[in-house]
Amino acid sequence: MICLKDSRQGVEILTDYCAGALDAIRAAELESHLHECAACRNEVEAQHKVWEALDAWTPVEASANFDAKLYARIAAEERQPWWHRLFWKPAVPLAAAAAVLMVALVLWIPGSNSRIQSAPVSPSAVEKIDLQQVEQALDDMDMLTPVSQTARAL
Repeated sequence: MICLKDSRQGVEILTDYCAGALDAIRAAELESHLHECAACRNEVEAQHKVWEALDAWTPVEASANFDAKLYARIAAEERQPWWHRLFWKPAVPLAAAAAVLMVALVLWIPGSNSRIQSAPVSPSAVEKIDLQQVEQALDDMDMLTPVSQTARAL
């Protein structure tokens, strides 16, 4: 017999063997192969453990009106406008994250200002602004602007 790992139907043969659905001739061939091949023997043992765990598992029963509640919730979701489904739901977590970042920024900046010693800015330092760097920063900010806001601006 060909090794289960080398066969294209190895997974099907393994599943049928563990389920007891493999015909007697193929099952005998597989069992003789299992005596020789430790890798296949380990696969069969692991598959048997999975089947035992599934047999021991008892599913939780759904409530009697589960289907009715599910279909009502789907219908309520479909009645909402398209923009609500596409933009509103993702916008709420993003707005919450932005609010948290703003609060952190507001709390962090006053503490950091006391560590920075302010020095007078000379006029020559202001004149040495690199215009290409400013242009690149503006392009980067434009690239980071969400598409929906860019489309509104056009």
